[in-house]
Amino acid sequence: MNRRPSRDAAGRLLAFAVWLLPATRREWGAAMRGELEQVDGGGARLRFALGCVRAALVQPSAQRALGHLGGTAAAVAAVLAAGIVYPGARVLVVTLTLVLAALAWLGGRPGLFGPVASSPTARVIRTAGYAVAVAYLLVAVRDLRGPQYLRPELHIPLSMIMLVLYTAVMLAATARGSAARPAALAYGTAAGVVAGAAGFALIPFERVMPPLADALPGQDLWPALTLVGALAAAMFAVARRTGDTAQVFMAVLCAGAVGCAVVTVLGDAAWLLFPERMPNIVPLNAGSPQVRQALSRMEAGDEYVAAIVWGSLLAGVLATMIRPVVRRRTAVLRTLTFAGAALTSLAATAGEQTGAVLSALTATVLGILTLTTAPRREGTRPSWQRAGLRGDVET
Repeated sequence: MNRRPSRDAAGRLLAFAVWLLPATRREWGAAMRGELEQVDGGGARLRFALGCVRAALVQPSAQRALGHLGGTAAAVAAVLAAGIVYPGARVLVVTLTLVLAALAWLGGRPGLFGPVASSPTARVIRTAGYAVAVAYLLVAVRDLRGPQYLRPELHIPLSMIMLVLYTAVMLAATARGSAARPAALAYGTAAGVVAGAAGFALIPFERVMPPLADALPGQDLWPALTLVGALAAAMFAVARRTGDTAQVFMAVLCAGAVGCAVVTVLGDAAWLLFPERMPNIVPLNAGSPQVRQALSRMEAGDEYVAAIVWGSLLAGVLATMIRPVVRRRTAVLRTLTFAGAALTSLAATAGEQTGAVLSALTATVLGILTLTTAPRREGTRPSWQRAGLRGDVET
């Protein structure tokens, strides 16, 4: 009786070997499948399949895949052994670890998120993005260890959702198919770091305390000038290097998203490093001292939550421009995203907080949909790369 090769052990081993191969070697895999059909005898078939597996395992892509799988398993094991008490909190952190690991895997594969562009700027920004994601994981594990007075298993922290969003946009922006030139990414990121630090000094510290700028000479004058100057300098530099209005717009969006993230990180770092300085915001009858401190920390973070919401909106708008528009529905989604961002600004100006948050959420979702519906066509590059225009910033 004839047997289909793919259904026995040798066929499954060969299928695994073909899966390990890079796309450029799939023809070799097809040839091995045909050769396996000519091999008779269970032992001979297994030896042949094992030889193919060994040949596939020496490929650099296979070694990277196994290393990624091993690193992910080690990270999950470390989270489980970190002393997080509540099961819900463990599920949250493990899920976040797996999602970030999946994004990192996609960042090394051809597609929307990868592989990374050849520009040194793209490589540095992607490496820095990975470092920030790992740092957030470490902080999340540290914060969720021991007793949790507000039962973290009952909700998904907004910061975790935003971290995934930022990571996805960062990968798409630094991938080979990205329409964002290295100059826009480099100057936008640098301006965002400077503007974020200045913005952190300008807003009320921990929501109820005076802004840090009040202690500076001239109070809020110099931080405000620094914020505006950083954005203006980035716009001028990108315009001078690229001569492209779209690149200037992407640099501003990048600066805004990074700046909002910097504000949030600095705000969270304040209560992590100086918990004894946390202001008492909630009433004395709110619960035990530990519960009141946890509630005060939540209330004190409102300014920084607002910053990350605005940052996610800007990242969502940036996502609409990362890939060239090649489909009509993508153009429609991009237009709706811009409209949602404008509506968010109008609602915030009018004091409609709920409307502003809903508009920001809608625009962010539309921005991600725009990104995912505008994949780079196989074998094509953005127009600025086809024209030989680099606009690189060496780092």
